[in-house]
Amino acid sequence: MNKMVFAIIADRFIGEVIDELLEADIAVTEMASTGGFLKEGNTTVVIGVSNEQYDQLKEILDRVVGSRDDKDSIHAGAHVFAIDLVKGIRI
Repeated sequence: MNKMVFAIIADRFIGEVIDELLEADIAVTEMASTGGFLKEGNTTVVIGVSNEQYDQLKEILDRVVGSRDDKDSIHAGAHVFAIDLVKGIRI
């Protein structure tokens, strides 16, 4: 793993995002979260990816969340935070 990604995703997109990530063999952990970050219901996911998978992850998120005709132009569909890892250990 080279990056740890935390994505707060609007609930209206979460099912499709998770399906797309799993189909691309990108492991994802869904966490219960509360708050008004997106001003609507949301879900936080944690994703550990290699640098090579990171570009694929961004493409999936942009395609699923970023290009919807019905998306509210004021509120984003996701807020994504990526942290470079010094070391990642899979146990």
